[in-house]
Amino acid sequence: MTAAAPFWRSVYDFLEGRSRAAGILRMLISLAFVLAVWQVLATYVVTNKLLLVPPAEVFQALAKESANGALWTNALATVSAVAASFPVAVIIGVAIGLALASSRLLALTAGPMLTALNSVPLVALAPLFIAWLGLGFASKFVLVTIFTIFPVLVTTETGLKATDKALIEAARSFNASRWQVFTTVTLPFAVPFIVSGIRVAWARALVAIIIAEFFGSFAGFGFAILAAGQSFDTATLLAYVIMLGLLGLMGSIFFEWLERRLAPWRQE
Repeated sequence: MTAAAPFWRSVYDFLEGRSRAAGILRMLISLAFVLAVWQVLATYVVTNKLLLVPPAEVFQALAKESANGALWTNALATVSAVAASFPVAVIIGVAIGLALASSRLLALTAGPMLTALNSVPLVALAPLFIAWLGLGFASKFVLVTIFTIFPVLVTTETGLKATDKALIEAARSFNASRWQVFTTVTLPFAVPFIVSGIRVAWARALVAIIIAEFFGSFAGFGFAILAAGQSFDTATLLAYVIMLGLLGLMGSIFFEWLERRLAPWRQE
C-alpha cells in the first residue's frame, strides 16, 4: 500500500459522510464534472452552435436575461404558479391516498379510473384546459395540480397499506384505539413513502408548468424556452433549462431535509 492510500481513503470516507461540508463538496464535484464534459462536447463533438454552446455563453445569456429583467419576470410567473398549485396537489393526493387505503371498496371502485387518468398524457389535456380557463394563471394552476396529484396519491396509499402488521398487532395488544394505531404506527410508517411521492411530484410539477407555459402563457420559463427555441437562441434556451434544474435541485434538497425531520429513524 502506498503512502497516499490512507489519504485517499480518508477523502473517500469523508465524501461518504452525511455532514453538510461533504454534501457541498459532492455537489461541487458533480458540477465540475458536468461542466467539463459539457465544455468538451461543445468544443470537440457538437460544434454546431444551433445545437449546443459552451457553458460560458450560457452563463452570459443568463446574466443578460437577469440584467434586462426578463429572468425575474419569468421566474415570478413560473414559481408563483408552482408555489400555489403544488401544496394543493399534495393535500389532495394525501387525502385521496388515505381514503383509498382506508376503504377496500373505494380502492376497487375508484382505482381503475384513477389509473386511467394518470395514464393520459398531460400534453393531450393542456389545450383543452387552456380553452376552458384561458391563458394565464388559472390554466397553469389546474394543469400542475392534476399532473402532480398522482405520485403523492399512489405513495400515500402504498405506504399506509405496507405498514408492518406485527407493529399494528403490538399496538392493538396494548388496547390502542384505531386512531391511536393510525397516528402512532401507520402514519409514521408511511411518512417516508409520502415524502418520496412528494419528491417525485415536485419533478412532475416542473414538467407540468413548462408544458402549460408552452401552450398558453405570456411569461414564465416555458414561455422563454419556447421563444428562445423559435429564434434559435440556444444559449438563452439552455440558461432557462439550467434555472429549471436549480428549482428541481432546491426542491430535492428541501424534501430530503423534510424526510430527515419527519422520519429521523430512517437515517439510523
